Amino acid sequence: MKHLAILISVIILKSCGSSQDIASVDNTTDMITNEIIKGTYTLEELDNTNVIDEQLTLKFDSKTNRVSGFSGCNHFSGTYITDVNTVSFSELIATMMMCEDEANKTERKMFQTLAKINAFELSNGVLSLKNDETVLIKANENMKSKFRQGETNINLTYRASTRGFFETIWIEGNVLKYTNDRDLKEISRHQLSNEQLSELIILYNDLDLKSIPSLEPPSKTFQYDAAAMATLEIIEGENRYKTNGFDHGNSPKPIALFVDKVLSIKETMAKQ
Repeated sequence: MKHLAILISVIILKSCGSSQDIASVDNTTDMITNEIIKGTYTLEELDNTNVIDEQLTLKFDSKTNRVSGFSGCNHFSGTYITDVNTVSFSELIATMMMCEDEANKTERKMFQTLAKINAFELSNGVLSLKNDETVLIKANENMKSKFRQGETNINLTYRASTRGFFETIWIEGNVLKYTNDRDLKEISRHQLSNEQLSELIILYNDLDLKSIPSLEPPSKTFQYDAAAMATLEIIEGENRYKTNGFDHGNSPKPIALFVDKVLSIKETMAKQ
């Protein structure tokens, strides 16, 4: 049923988005803007609901007119079109992860809301996505850390292993290292790009480090060797914060975006 709910959300958005592509916004034609939507925005409000803690995101690539982000349960991507102060979304597709009911509810709401968007306003890094004059989504490109504003140094170790799999990833400052060698003799080393480091810092600054050791894993199939057991350890100053074991690929929600970004960057570097 959860897979079906996500699929229905995507179908609704695609069907609505196609009609929105040619929508005219009579009530906003008086307000002309030369702003271009680009970059990554963190949602503050979704249909009059505060969603800062949900870490929902929208990332706009103005060169390709691609949009992507995190919708509460899954990551998604699609296209967007802008014309003066109008905007529409279409062809949105999402991954098919299993999530709790509350996360699925948030995701459905986000997709349904995006389908209604036909106008935007951008001011000082704050993006307002609207249906005519009604603001349905408010997002901020300059969201600052709730816990450690200004922190720019990351020092972490991510480990995942089972009888047939082993992986360790280290990030120290702007350097990422990884290996699949249990003896740690063959280690690959790459320098993070400014964009990769910036994306990591944004997500890192939203972590509550003190809560990390007490996070409960969403699943424990690693106990039966059905999945690799993973841990994340972060060092900040003289303090170490290490998670309990969790299934590789299914990390606790408060750190999921950050862990997914670390793994995504590592995979990108491994293909180079």
